[in-house]
Amino acid sequence: MRFLPGVFRRRLEGRTQYQKILGNISWLSADRLIRMGVGLIVGVWVARYLGREFFGMLNFAAAFVALFSPLAALGLESIVIRDCVARPERRYQTLGTAFWLKLLGGIVAGTVAAAIVLATRPGEPVIQIMVVIAATGVLFQSTDVIDYWFQSQVAAKFVVYARTIAFLVIAGVRVVLILLEAPVVAFAWASCAELAIAAAGMAFFYHREGGEFGAWRGSLERARGLLRDSWPLFFSVVFVAVYMKIDQVMLGYMLDDAAVGLYSAAIRLVEMWYFLPAAIVASVLPALIRAREEDESFYLRRLQTLYDIMGGLALLFALAMSLLSTPIISILYGHKFEGAGPILAVYAWAAVPTFIGMASAQHFVVENRTRVTLYRTFAGAVASVLVNYLLIPLFGPLGAAFAFLVAQTVMVFSIVLIPGTGRQAGMLLAALNPMRAVGLLKEKKRS
Repeated sequence: MRFLPGVFRRRLEGRTQYQKILGNISWLSADRLIRMGVGLIVGVWVARYLGREFFGMLNFAAAFVALFSPLAALGLESIVIRDCVARPERRYQTLGTAFWLKLLGGIVAGTVAAAIVLATRPGEPVIQIMVVIAATGVLFQSTDVIDYWFQSQVAAKFVVYARTIAFLVIAGVRVVLILLEAPVVAFAWASCAELAIAAAGMAFFYHREGGEFGAWRGSLERARGLLRDSWPLFFSVVFVAVYMKIDQVMLGYMLDDAAVGLYSAAIRLVEMWYFLPAAIVASVLPALIRAREEDESFYLRRLQTLYDIMGGLALLFALAMSLLSTPIISILYGHKFEGAGPILAVYAWAAVPTFIGMASAQHFVVENRTRVTLYRTFAGAVASVLVNYLLIPLFGPLGAAFAFLVAQTVMVFSIVLIPGTGRQAGMLLAALNPMRAVGLLKEKKRS
């Protein structure tokens, strides 16, 4: 509070819930800003060192395993957060059950990913080894239940501590690997180690803040309850993984690893900004849940405000990034990645449906209408596969960028075709009007 300008500080005095939300957003943003700054420097250095082909191999392995990681996530995040907020008395049973579900899912995901890459890319031992390493890292996602607990308490700073420490340590390791001229497999191990260190860090802070691992209890009945609520979200996560990662996988199979490297270099400059909408949404979710229980009209006003903020931020970001795409690529990556500028310019506009989509996903969780999320993510996944299949042979990595933009747009706005979602569709479409954000600022100024 003491770092805010006086006008904002006065508005927030005595409003403890808003102060907690702002503080949570600040911690999540600080984590991502550190990652963005250090990660940009180290990531560009890694890309320059590895070159298109080996950088593409590294990203192909990560994207390939990401297609199967929903088996470890199981769509539990929002459900666990919701239950920890609404039913805190059974939090240990919820956390314990979710942990075992995610661990078993991680074992299945890693095994399936390794088996498929061995069958589909024979004679490529480096790719096979990196996929196995990346699949090992999926096992550490079981500790994400600690993150869910801290999110439910609007206490993201402890997760930030753990993940930032892990990130900085491994960033240093990556620099050492470059200086030692290490092989590409070593960088895959570094990514796996980062997940392990972050998991250990979250466990440490959870225990230090009074969490009791010994009180965690797995329950078949609770597992059935969690999976009953989360199964639409699970399939939604599957479809999200498809339309988020299938482009890199299809580039690797239909073209080559160098094409994956060129594409990955461009899209990382967009995806690293996704922390901002994610931080905002994660911080306001508990407040939205409480608002809906207390006052429906107040809840809808706050939800529309969230949509408007997301839409305004996304439009500004996309416009700036697309105009500056070519010089950004030239300055950061040099001539080795020449041709990534147009990819970045197209991919940046996918931020518009992405930002709004992050908010609308929580909308349907709060209202327990997770099947709508399932339907629209299925539409996005189908669109992604079809458009990538058509455009990659014609335009290469640029075609994949167009395919992602189409898939995201279809995913978010397909709700206009789903019965019973007219109000939500109207709110989404309204958020595309940049003048609403201007009007919101004027209204806040007058009040």
